[in-house]
Amino acid sequence: MNNNICISAYGAVTPLGHTLDEISHHLQHGISGIRAIKKFDTSTYHTKWAGVPHLGNDNIHWPKASKRASRPGELLYADVATEQLLSQYNPLANYDPSRIGCIIGVDEPSIDPERCVELTNMVGSDDINNREKVVAKATEYFRVSEMIDLDVSSVIRTIQRRIPFTGYTRCHVGLCSASLQALGMARQAILDGKADAMIVGGVSAKITPFNLAQLEAVGAVCVDPLLAGTERSRPFDIRRSGFMPAEGSVLFILEKETVVNARNGNNLCRIMGYGASLAAQHIVAPHTEGREMRLCMERAMKEADLPLDQYSFINAHGTSTKLNDLHETTVLREIFGEGNVPPVTSTKSMHGHLIAAAGAMEVLGVIASFRDDFIPAVTNLEQQDPAIKVPVVAKTQYTKSKNVLKNSFGMGGLAASLVLQNPAMLG
Repeated sequence: MNNNICISAYGAVTPLGHTLDEISHHLQHGISGIRAIKKFDTSTYHTKWAGVPHLGNDNIHWPKASKRASRPGELLYADVATEQLLSQYNPLANYDPSRIGCIIGVDEPSIDPERCVELTNMVGSDDINNREKVVAKATEYFRVSEMIDLDVSSVIRTIQRRIPFTGYTRCHVGLCSASLQALGMARQAILDGKADAMIVGGVSAKITPFNLAQLEAVGAVCVDPLLAGTERSRPFDIRRSGFMPAEGSVLFILEKETVVNARNGNNLCRIMGYGASLAAQHIVAPHTEGREMRLCMERAMKEADLPLDQYSFINAHGTSTKLNDLHETTVLREIFGEGNVPPVTSTKSMHGHLIAAAGAMEVLGVIASFRDDFIPAVTNLEQQDPAIKVPVVAKTQYTKSKNVLKNSFGMGGLAASLVLQNPAMLG
């Protein structure tokens, strides 16, 4: 009996575009989606570039004085991605709302700094240290709806307004691995009979004044002044020194493959295996032995039950940080054996790190690779780190791919892997 789960539709708002055609074109030709940040003043930051979709890069926020702040970027991206999803397929056409669920990897929305400035001005310098007056002014200033929008579940509500599902639903706040874990959990929910179809993916809008300052403060992002913005994300390169932040939203519909095939629907990708783990050794650095990476990869590959030589390439987490890239490739060598690691790529070199939406973004990239028969190159790879002893893809390879291992690793040691299969290569 075929119990396979597949991806049957997508909706996207990404630094590389909204459609599979746009994303595939960027990935095939090494075209960067990293651009200058326009939505707020970056003059006091080292980081002035990011993977920001054109849609979310308008200068409508700080330092402009605002009458009222617009809704958080997470809700904008979620709404547009859901609209894109519905343009391909509406699961309500085939399923009862109670049998449609949703699991979304999401970041916690942030208050824009302009709101704090406006509130401070309302309170006045004489009363700024008077707690009762500050609370009274805050109560007067903030709307209840704005507080609701700052809850992570607001993303689920945004999607549900367009697709009124009532089934099994979760928010996943696992940072960099959130959306890949959401995909694995949604697949399992269908296999367990909790739902017949799942809306799943990731939404992130972390390019804000506060978040960018925090990333620079902890040294997570590349601030090398000798590198242009489009050159700073350089996975596996000797000069890598941090990731390039990015944002956007990628949503999918997951269903049983038999149901999709029976209605002649789009089978974009089969999910063959899922693995997750947690190291909890350090808040930022990976486990010193790469334990969480090994466990999630091994678990996904065991579930997929494929020979090692059947993997066409690895879509790595590949953040362009010193530790991640070294640890991830070391574990790949241990699992596949020296000299047997499939080609390794990281598309973060072109679109940056979408945090909670990163895994979903990169799964969409794998779908583009399956459809158009190519393995994307790692751009900005000028000199591969000699300690990274795996075959990194330095130039786009045009070839058919059958199975791909996709990794996502997050802060705190959260880790996830999926084994993805090309439906065009199925027997």
